[in-house]
Amino acid sequence: MDGPLIISYAYPLCALVSLLILTLHYFSKRQLPVQRNRLFTAAILLACADVILEVFSAVVVNNSASVPPILGHVVLMMFYILRLSFPVLMIFHVNSSAQNLKAKNLWMIGLLLVPSAILALIILLTPVTGSFFKFENDIYSKGDLYPTLLTVTIFASVYTIVYAILRRKTLSTKAFKAVASFSFLGAASVLVELVWPRGNVSSVAISAAMLTSYLSIQKPESMIDHLTGLLNLDAMMTYTDELISRETRYYVIVMKVENIRRINSIFGYTIGSLTLRHVADYLSVFSPDLRERSRLRRNIANVYEGTNPAKADAVKKAVGDARRLEKTLPPAWAFRLMSNQFAIVSTNEETHNKILDELRQRFENPWNIRGLELNLLLTIAEMAETGAFSKGSDLYKVVEIVLPSVPKGDTVTVSERELAKIERHILLESLLEKALAEDTLDVRFQPVCNTSTGRYTTVEALARFSHDEWGDVPASEFIPIAEKRGLIAQIDEFVLRKACDLLKSSVDVELEYVSVNISVTELANSSFPKKVRSILDEYGIPYRKIVFEITEQALMTSLILMLDNLQEMSALGFGFALDNVTLGKGDIAKLAVLPFSVVKLDRSVLEEAESSPMSRILFENTIDVLKKMEIRSVVVGAETTVQSKWIEECSPDQIQGFYYARPMDKNGCLAFIQRNNAQTPKKPGRDNFIIVTE
Repeated sequence: MDGPLIISYAYPLCALVSLLILTLHYFSKRQLPVQRNRLFTAAILLACADVILEVFSAVVVNNSASVPPILGHVVLMMFYILRLSFPVLMIFHVNSSAQNLKAKNLWMIGLLLVPSAILALIILLTPVTGSFFKFENDIYSKGDLYPTLLTVTIFASVYTIVYAILRRKTLSTKAFKAVASFSFLGAASVLVELVWPRGNVSSVAISAAMLTSYLSIQKPESMIDHLTGLLNLDAMMTYTDELISRETRYYVIVMKVENIRRINSIFGYTIGSLTLRHVADYLSVFSPDLRERSRLRRNIANVYEGTNPAKADAVKKAVGDARRLEKTLPPAWAFRLMSNQFAIVSTNEETHNKILDELRQRFENPWNIRGLELNLLLTIAEMAETGAFSKGSDLYKVVEIVLPSVPKGDTVTVSERELAKIERHILLESLLEKALAEDTLDVRFQPVCNTSTGRYTTVEALARFSHDEWGDVPASEFIPIAEKRGLIAQIDEFVLRKACDLLKSSVDVELEYVSVNISVTELANSSFPKKVRSILDEYGIPYRKIVFEITEQALMTSLILMLDNLQEMSALGFGFALDNVTLGKGDIAKLAVLPFSVVKLDRSVLEEAESSPMSRILFENTIDVLKKMEIRSVVVGAETTVQSKWIEECSPDQIQGFYYARPMDKNGCLAFIQRNNAQTPKKPGRDNFIIVTE
């Protein structure tokens, strides 16, 4: 490709304006410390430098007679070497988007960059060889090897798009579009230059590629906690996702400021919010983000606004502490998770240990907020072993599972046992999702005995989950996980449908109703009554045949949220049972105004009544009160002959327990009830069990 070197002013000047605007906008926002953002930062700085040098190169080429050749060679060499950053960044961009920039893969990426490295060497030697461009007769011309720049760009474009197609499943839609646009613009700029040598549109292509890439990266606004200015929970999960994908060891400190609620109640929410901001500003000193540290220094004065002049030394000390920590501590990233919970993630063990020491020392001293000296209590769970986590969201399980169990004000190291508990929790989540998706969750039915007739006319539907290795997983373990994971609505609907299926199959068995446990989140949902009616209408089941069980604790904490649905559904004929009622701790008076037709006394009631004569009296009186209120009483947990005997003496309406009937599958339950109800009523017991499998 011989001929004069032609570089126009127009294209790079237009590209430079748009790039500067984009650069100013990008650096005006705090960015998440992930690899893609770091690559984009490098890319946009290189793009600006490249376009600026293209403007200078245009000056050199168009005024070659008056510009010293040495200066012209230096400018053109720098420009063309920077132009090589375009194909290099394409390769890094697609690998970063596919989260494939791991240490073990870098050798492969290095091989792909060999052509660019060879071309850079050719450009550096061109003042001697004249092989890339040459200066003759006061004119700059293209050398014999000039086409290799276009070849390298085409190679990078083809590699990028092929690799993106092969890794399509690991790329988000936005990332794939950005990679495809990047590749298309690179190839298009080469084709334009081949067809029209005067059209040096590479700078425009670079500017457009930077804009496309910027639109594909995560918006910084969504990663910032607006109260404290720290990065938020989403940012932490995104950051740790990348550390995991790069197989980088990292260390985590999760913490909770215990007495924020007390501060809110005594001094008001303004002081509580300022306290959280002050804690966040302190945590900011661990950050490598220069913008964040600058924000910290600006906020110190605001935090101490209203401080007594006599306490000006406290302000100086705070500034001094911030500067000292900035100089002595290797960087880490601080996050606000929610409310009074924070986390610090570092990739250096020494940093991790130093930050722990700094936190302990700082929280031993009072915090000065608007002239108030407040003592804050910090609870910490720290982890040095994080290899068990396969994604960033798993890390938050430490906050959900471990942090609540740490004594207030203590610091604990997450043990292997706790990690195993978290791993089990994470696995249970995925297994529950799979069981619901494949319709393999189990439902068992436990017949309930009527004490006056000895017959079984009601049944409770119980969700059951089993694992090949763990066996049966208690509902007390997997139901809370389902609630936190947002799966409880699916489980509730699944159990309700199985209950309807049982009722539809009970042609030869007289069942008064089937009771189904329902979560607070579902019963508080305004669309719940409509959904339930739709399901029962689908199966052709009368509404009176379903009784929903609500725990006493849920009633006490969420009554206002559930009240409208309780009243609406009760008017339609649905029944409601108050479950897990204990002795002397609940408020039975509420039953006088709430639409509950059944009260189930918790199994702990039996233990109390057996061990304490006073509890026995309270137990008997509770049953008598319920009878007078015309509310059915059900005693849960009868497992022995002794329990059965004295419970029947107290005359509850129904008894539910292993002594009478165990939870069974649908066919076993119906056969058990049919067999027992067909016989002359006799005392229930273990001899009456029959188990029929489907």
